[in-house]
Amino acid sequence: MLSTSRSPRSGLPMKASKHRNIVIAVSIIIFLLIIIAAVVSAIVISVIRGTSSKSGSSLVYYSGSFRVLNLNYTEDYKRSSSLEFQSMAVQMEGFIYLIFNYSELRSEYKKVQVVSLSPGSVIPGFVVTLNFDSSMSKNVSVQGIFSESMRNTNTAQFNIDKNSLQLTEITYDVAQNLLNSISSYTHFSTSTQSTGQSVLDCGVGGPLIASKIVGGTDAALGTWPWQASLHLNGNHVCGASLISNTWLTTAAHCFKSNKDVNAWTVILGTNHLTSGSGLSIRTIVIHENYTSGIVFNDIALIELSSPVYFTQYIQPVCLADTLTAVPDNSSCYVTGWGTLTDGGGSLPSILQQAQLMIISTSLCSSSQMYGAIIKPSMICAGYIEGKIDSCQGDSGGPLVALQSNNRWSLIGIVSFGYGCAIANKPGVYTRVTYFRNWIAQKSGI
Repeated sequence: MLSTSRSPRSGLPMKASKHRNIVIAVSIIIFLLIIIAAVVSAIVISVIRGTSSKSGSSLVYYSGSFRVLNLNYTEDYKRSSSLEFQSMAVQMEGFIYLIFNYSELRSEYKKVQVVSLSPGSVIPGFVVTLNFDSSMSKNVSVQGIFSESMRNTNTAQFNIDKNSLQLTEITYDVAQNLLNSISSYTHFSTSTQSTGQSVLDCGVGGPLIASKIVGGTDAALGTWPWQASLHLNGNHVCGASLISNTWLTTAAHCFKSNKDVNAWTVILGTNHLTSGSGLSIRTIVIHENYTSGIVFNDIALIELSSPVYFTQYIQPVCLADTLTAVPDNSSCYVTGWGTLTDGGGSLPSILQQAQLMIISTSLCSSSQMYGAIIKPSMICAGYIEGKIDSCQGDSGGPLVALQSNNRWSLIGIVSFGYGCAIANKPGVYTRVTYFRNWIAQKSGI
């Protein structure tokens, strides 16, 4: 009788045969997966290489330092969280930025951060980040270009020992370790604004060396980060001061000829008159009792169309409150892009700064100066002999004083004067303490 069951031709038992088939199938699947993985990897690598080739750029880091001969080191520079460190770091970063900006590496420059201030006069240690394009020669000497630019740069702000420059390429890890060593340093203490951005504290900045507006020298980038330029139809007309992420103060007389917000723009974050993008304005608030003929209540507020984000080059100035004392004969500073000579002339391309002295109201309202024109809402600053003063084009800009907390407060707004830098005719400024409540009422600040 024939069997109805049929054995495999190999003559192996059926159980063993099934096991072998499973092994073969699994092996084939694994082999196919390996091939697929290899193909996918090749595609990914190709895409990455293609992307890299298209972008053709990579970040390169340098650690550097130099000696500033005209500065004295203080113990406060040891702590990156101190106001002194932060203020100095901002000014150093602005100076280094300018060095790169006027060199052939301007397109490759990305950012700089001061990571230390060491004694020996003052020696800033910093990390520079450059973004190199593949088309740039790999033989370019960053150190050589930077050294040459330093040697060809003259500034009254810093007296640099040109032979002290050190600049060395470092790895990403070393750069991050240096930057993380001051991770708590955000240039200044922070809080949170309604816009969700990091808000830098007010009034941090200021010069290292006195200079003049009329016949003066340049202010370094970041020295006066609240300084703004008001442009009417693309041309500088007045100055202004940033007091929050949306509001600025200026002079009412700046808008005498045109109050249309669409004709005006605000320039921030620069010390160069021709650089910076114009910010649009939402509102111009002119004091309701402003009188142009005798320049009473010469104050206005500007509201930006959208908030600005603060950087080391864009920060608000503190507002002097109604109780802030402004002693006679005390020091203050005025800044602006006004003319350098009385009677007109061209505007300077770089922001100017001048150290002035507060002149008592009794003296300023005397017959030898301005007489009865001077009111309690005004403050005078300058020198009896003249020579140093604000001038045409500085109107609306800040007059600031350093307070006991080492913060700069806005005490005045450039308003008017008889000529510029004339003896017995100092500059007259809108007294901010007098209008502090009005500012709060209109802006909420």
